[in-house]
Parts: sequence; structure tokens; C-alpha cells
Amino acid sequence: MGLREEYRNSDYALFDVLSDMGQLTYGDLDQLIVETDEFDMVLSHLKNFNLEKYLYSEAGGHEALRKAVDRLDADYDLILVDSPPNLGPLSDGALIASENVLFPSHPNTIARDSLEILFDEIETIEEKFDQYDIKTMGAVLNEVPSQGNVAREVEEWFSETFGREYVFSVPERDVVEHAIEYRTSIFQYDPEEAGYPWDADAQEDVIASYNRIANYVEEFL
Repeated sequence: MGLREEYRNSDYALFDVLSDMGQLTYGDLDQLIVETDEFDMVLSHLKNFNLEKYLYSEAGGHEALRKAVDRLDADYDLILVDSPPNLGPLSDGALIASENVLFPSHPNTIARDSLEILFDEIETIEEKFDQYDIKTMGAVLNEVPSQGNVAREVEEWFSETFGREYVFSVPERDVVEHAIEYRTSIFQYDPEEAGYPWDADAQEDVIASYNRIANYVEEFL
């Protein structure tokens, strides 16, 4: 998103809001928000590596993010939480805060085991915190190659697990890496200006995939 300077120079992070060791409180999440033309963001931060360990040992740590989000003054249509790929207090906190999960995965065989572990974790959370009902919205298969038997088999397995209409595919295209290199989103990326004019068709394909996901999320919620 081109926010490298904001990421490097930010004084505060979620660690400061969600832990007693930080300099902010649950009510200060607004101070971390960075506004962009497309959407607002709370950036990741090196401090957050320490947050996982803190929340694991802190009573009520798994509910810290939800408490902070509940105190937000800003009025948003949607809040998307991009949690770490590993299970732990941060990802558990994201599940509790949102109560909805869209499972992102690469189309490989490891994804099946990861999904089963996630289902077990959701069940554990619901048993421990009976006031939460976490809904599994579906899955997004990312970087799906145009050819390959393994990817096709995994996609079919996901369709059988979630239902075909709840599994979304994002094609594997160099344009995504080029947009990151260009330091912008795929929507704002300009292939001509970036020096990759041949990216135009691939950009349309990826944008169409993201729009299908966005439309589904809006309808679901």
C-alpha cells in the first residue's frame, strides 16, 4: 500500500493498545489508524512480535482486540482483520473480534490439514467463550495456477467442504507482485506508469476476483 515510511516511523502499535505494557489503552485504537484514499488501516509493527507472548499469559488477552474495536469512535462499514498465519492469541483474538472467518489458503495439500486445525480451534474458542458464535464464511484460494492437478484437486476438496459458491479463487499473476513493487493496491496500480504495460489484462482478472469476494462479504454481513 506504499505505507513503508508510516510503518517504520510509527511510535505506537497494537502492542501499546492491547497490553498493559504499552502506552495506550483499549480506547486509543483510533490513534493507530492511517487513512488512505481506498480504506483506512492499522499497520503491523515489530512491537507486535511481543504481543503474542503477552496475550498468551494475560487473563482475558484473547478478547483484547474485541474490546478495543468495541471502543472505536470511527464508524466503518466493514473491518477486516488480517491475522497471522499461525494459531495463537492474535489469531484467536481476530476470530473473537470479528466472529466471521474467510479462510485464505494456497491451493496445496497442506491447506487441508490447516483448515481442519482451524475448525478445531474455532470449536475450542466457542466452548471456552460460549457467548461467541464464529461463522465460517468460506475460503479464498490464492495464487491459483492456470494448470496443475494438485491445485485442481485441492480446489475441488474446498468446494466439497464449503460449497462451491463459497470458494473463491485468485489467479496466480505477476501483476500482484508488480503492484507491491509499485507500492500500491492492485486497484490503483498503473501498468503503463510502472513499466509493465502487458499487465493490463491480468490486472483486470485479479480485480474481478477481488470484487467477487468483496460483493459476497457485503451480502453475507
